[in-house]
Amino acid sequence: MVELIITLSDGREIRRALGARPIVIGRDSSCEIPLDDPSASRRHARFAPTAHGYLVEDLGSKNGTLVNGAPCTSKLLKNGDQVQIGSTVAVYTESAGSTAGSVVISEDATVSHATRYISRERRLALSQQRLQMIYELSERLTTLQSRDSLLENAMDICFETLSFERGAIGIRQRVPRGLDWPVVRNLRGAEGELTISRTLLVRALEHGERAIFNEDDTATTDPTVSMVQHGIRSAMCVPLIHQDEILGVIYGDQVSTSASYAAEDIDFLAGIAQQVSIGLVNCRLAEDHQQMIRLNHDIDLARTIQTELFPTDLPDRPELKIAALNEPGDRVSGDYYDVIETGDGRVWCIMADVTGEGVAAALLMANLQAAVRVTIEETDDPGTLLRRWNEVIWRNTDSSKFITCLLALLDPKSHRIHFASAGHHLPLVVRASQPHPEKLTGEAGYPLGIMEEVEYPTTTADLGPEPFAFFCCTDGVIEAMNNDRQQYGSDRLLQTLSEVGELDPQPLMKHVREDIAGFVAGAKQSDDLTMLAALVS
Repeated sequence: MVELIITLSDGREIRRALGARPIVIGRDSSCEIPLDDPSASRRHARFAPTAHGYLVEDLGSKNGTLVNGAPCTSKLLKNGDQVQIGSTVAVYTESAGSTAGSVVISEDATVSHATRYISRERRLALSQQRLQMIYELSERLTTLQSRDSLLENAMDICFETLSFERGAIGIRQRVPRGLDWPVVRNLRGAEGELTISRTLLVRALEHGERAIFNEDDTATTDPTVSMVQHGIRSAMCVPLIHQDEILGVIYGDQVSTSASYAAEDIDFLAGIAQQVSIGLVNCRLAEDHQQMIRLNHDIDLARTIQTELFPTDLPDRPELKIAALNEPGDRVSGDYYDVIETGDGRVWCIMADVTGEGVAAALLMANLQAAVRVTIEETDDPGTLLRRWNEVIWRNTDSSKFITCLLALLDPKSHRIHFASAGHHLPLVVRASQPHPEKLTGEAGYPLGIMEEVEYPTTTADLGPEPFAFFCCTDGVIEAMNNDRQQYGSDRLLQTLSEVGELDPQPLMKHVREDIAGFVAGAKQSDDLTMLAALVS
């Protein structure tokens, strides 16, 4: 059993078991552990299961998270560690027993020669009466309800039908591995403990075997004395199995009567366990569904926030018109575009593509957007700005994450473009007088975040007095794929741009988008798709 013993700011103490899902603690009501603590952040810290135990992570809180008095951003917890969140203290506690520490695993709780094991392959042999009982109990055990209610119901049934005097239900934890004991009944031990044979548990959990133990028939000791001296008179243990997965165990015993359990009793308990297993899977599916609803809500919120990061008012004047399009491949986008006017008629155009897609890529994109907004006024040299952004991304990501980026400064008055590339596709220029778009040439540096110190050369292109359309995009355009796994490609993009017949950015992008849709013919969008076009008259 792993739990947090939490002392609140007002001195009250609460306990919270840690399971296979991460939990967040903070002031926000959406947190799994909400706090009425003004010194805690809205979403302050997360406790997450790993293969090696539980990890506490600070979620960027204002006042920080302390573990044993020392500030930390992430730490694998040990038994007894104190985690301070604002004025709230949570003690991380590991115990081998149940939620009350009341189950003890023993090597010698039963006598081996008096225990019979039955393989999971052996079919259940039940009388018509007991088959009817299981049928009647099915609805009670498989109807959707909370996990704890289900297990309490199951234990009630075991006490009613099998005369359990003591019992427990153990549920296998997925991460970290171990047993949680949410239901323990009628404890009678000297220290209020229920002792279960390790051998019974291992054979149930590892091999799916059911076990039945009856006190040696040759024993002549008085039953009351036997209860005191030897404790268990008879016991049964069966696994909770769904398909090929062993979910846990049901254990029950008798300590004050010499009545023995029969072979049909263990099969009847196994029949009950089958229904409980179905109920547990239903609980898990319901929890997963609720988690998916919360995740979808968070993703929708992330997309709304992300959309607000993109510029809303793009230039639309006689000498300069700009339009842009962003379609995420996975609801939130790792692509980024921006348009920033300098105040003297010039305008920055930024196109970037973060490796991967989804929420992780979107967060890194937001990191870049923040860097852009803070530094864009420092210089009018694209290469210098890319070098500055590379430093920011390098410090805040590992080498497996990087960003390709094109940065261009358009001057509508002089028809001049200054641009630099961090591993991104170079821009295209479309003219009414030329049959094919022109790909501007320049030297591209490494993508942002791969190396600590990178130089990015700036290229200047004088495009003459004739009106032209400036076009740039991310990989999602060129690598759009149809059902035959064929890519849209650069050559088809050039051909499509040459067929547009006008330079206005909206019709130009619409024509490209429609051609991509016709090419992929309903195939799933494999990547974020982003385009930007600017008409310089």
